[in-house]
Amino acid sequence: MTSEPSPSSPDASSPTSTRQPPWKNPFVIAFVAGAITLTVLPFLASQTLRAPPAVASLGPWQLVDQDGKAIGSETLRGQVWIASVFFSRCPSVCPKQQRAFASILRHVDDLRAPGKQPVRLVSFSVDPGFDSPEVLRAWATKQGVDLSRWSLVTGPEADLKKLLVERMFLEIGDKTPVPGTDLFDIAHASRFVLVDQNGDVRGYWPTDDLGRGNLINAARLLWKKGPRP
Repeated sequence: MTSEPSPSSPDASSPTSTRQPPWKNPFVIAFVAGAITLTVLPFLASQTLRAPPAVASLGPWQLVDQDGKAIGSETLRGQVWIASVFFSRCPSVCPKQQRAFASILRHVDDLRAPGKQPVRLVSFSVDPGFDSPEVLRAWATKQGVDLSRWSLVTGPEADLKKLLVERMFLEIGDKTPVPGTDLFDIAHASRFVLVDQNGDVRGYWPTDDLGRGNLINAARLLWKKGPRP
């Protein structure tokens, strides 16, 4: 007569005898490895991300803002700033472009720290003969411009062209009458320009949503990490 195995006797057919410890279970190992990867890789990526390299140096320059105060390489030193070009009487692309420009501030407003300047917007007029500081101030008031974060710049035409065309490499055309009206247009670049804390151009971006998004990411990196070479 065959005796029944004792409950304490090992039995090869028992499910508990083939169960693996958790640290040997391939599903557990894969889960833990995935969790570590998702945690570590973003941190490593954040440590290695860099803003685009410098592509041009603006050098020393000085013009005037909407209050008639000097603005230039010295007053903007140590700040990350973004440039655009426009003119107050523009009948074509300027209004839409400047609205897109203004929207950038919402996405960098959280960048605040003791001893650090916020990201700044700087719009240069390509019609300085008309766009005096007083005209620019009136335009800013009408448009609701936040002048604590956004400067409007004018000055001698030769100085503006030297900065914008020769150093910033932006296109500026001649005045062209608009048929059937007493208005005129001035063809000009519709790109936004990122400038770092040393006054070096770090890139050019289109004004559409994708372009602004990439520009904002680069500006945030510069503000957080500084103008690394």
